Amino acid sequence: MGKKVLPVFMAVLRIAIGWHFLYEGVWKLMQKDGWSCLSYLDSAQGPLAWLFKWMASQGWIVAIGDRAVEFGLVAIGLALITGVLARIAALFGIALMAMFYCCQPPEPFATAMSGADGRFFLIERNAIEAAGLLFVAALPCWRGWLRTLLPGAIALAVFGGCSWMHYRAGGFNKVAAVTSATVKVHEFTALAALKAPFADKVEIGGVTISRLAFGGDLVAGHAHARDLIWTDDFMRRYNSGVTLGRTVRYCLHCGIDAAFVEPAYIAQMAAAAKAVNGDMKFFANCADAKDAALAASGGAKSVYLRPQVVDELARKGDAAKISALFTDLKATGLPVGIGAEDVATVRFCVEKGIVPAYWVLAFHSLDYPAATMAQRCNNIWCTDPKAAAAYMKTRSEPWIAIRCLAGGAFDPPKAYKYARDNGATAAAIDLLDYRIVETVNGIVAPPAPAKAKGGK
Repeated sequence: MGKKVLPVFMAVLRIAIGWHFLYEGVWKLMQKDGWSCLSYLDSAQGPLAWLFKWMASQGWIVAIGDRAVEFGLVAIGLALITGVLARIAALFGIALMAMFYCCQPPEPFATAMSGADGRFFLIERNAIEAAGLLFVAALPCWRGWLRTLLPGAIALAVFGGCSWMHYRAGGFNKVAAVTSATVKVHEFTALAALKAPFADKVEIGGVTISRLAFGGDLVAGHAHARDLIWTDDFMRRYNSGVTLGRTVRYCLHCGIDAAFVEPAYIAQMAAAAKAVNGDMKFFANCADAKDAALAASGGAKSVYLRPQVVDELARKGDAAKISALFTDLKATGLPVGIGAEDVATVRFCVEKGIVPAYWVLAFHSLDYPAATMAQRCNNIWCTDPKAAAAYMKTRSEPWIAIRCLAGGAFDPPKAYKYARDNGATAAAIDLLDYRIVETVNGIVAPPAPAKAKGGK
């Protein structure tokens, strides 16, 4: 009985795995905008991440890899379903699964990727499917063309019918989830849309960083959403756990290697950067010596006095307290900056002889409706950008623009351009994970201006 059942079992296993491979290959080939393994390679983790990242940097390897994966999946799928050269196809399938496993290994080799299911410490779907293919390659199947081809032909007919209905329903259009042979993670599609990484660098307090930095207000839940009182809590909840790790990966992939965040978030973000062999430089927003100590222990490259704290003390004329806090932060041995939402605070500190390595200043345009409101209600942070820009031109210290989006009033590329055009050394912009790629695209490769009607 066992000898009769085993070939049937192996045929079902072979066709099921073949169906999966064939679907993955067809899905990739049907993408109108094309599919690429670039982001999969570039987001590699684990001991061999360096090798896959190098492969991602070689355009010819990526081009060959794209076609090899697409047509390889289809060929392996067809061979497994029909049974023709199935054992050879199974061996190629095992090799492909091994590559996927090494590129994105499970814990403890690397951190689990956000959104990726089927990862169970050492074992994950690639390994399980490879084990199934090993059985296909090693154990006997049905003998005879009729027994082999007939079930395969039926399976292919069903697959073709399903694919046609799926196509008619728009199911092969580009979607938020992209598939590899065993992993569905939407970030691969998003990262593949990057036109070019952000490459402009600058030195702040002796630390070389990207001029476009990541702002941490949304991570801490400071959404500045005016009347939407529930938004702060939503942002804190959203920008936590796997989302925060994904945000770090997106930033590093896009060339953003600096973050201006509160000390409590540095350790987790640093771990996420380390997991993908990335180097994120953290500038910690500190209210006091306790914050500064936490930031230093978490791996911050620099610390700066919190804008709200310094503004309040400046309004009171308490230069002594500002100087004391500044001295507390210098005790960390890290470069120290001073934050402010009002350029008058910067002027006050300079007049009192408190000059940091850099300034962190709220700066944005007033070209939005809420800026004209008579009552300030979480709707404006830079009341006179022209005066702020004019004064900062008199200072030799670099300055980083924050609050650039004015609580969501501006598109990030436009806000970044405004800050840079007005003299900001760098801009720390508050971005959600899914806005990072499009923001960098908008800065690195902005859309061409629309032609006037009747123009050539």
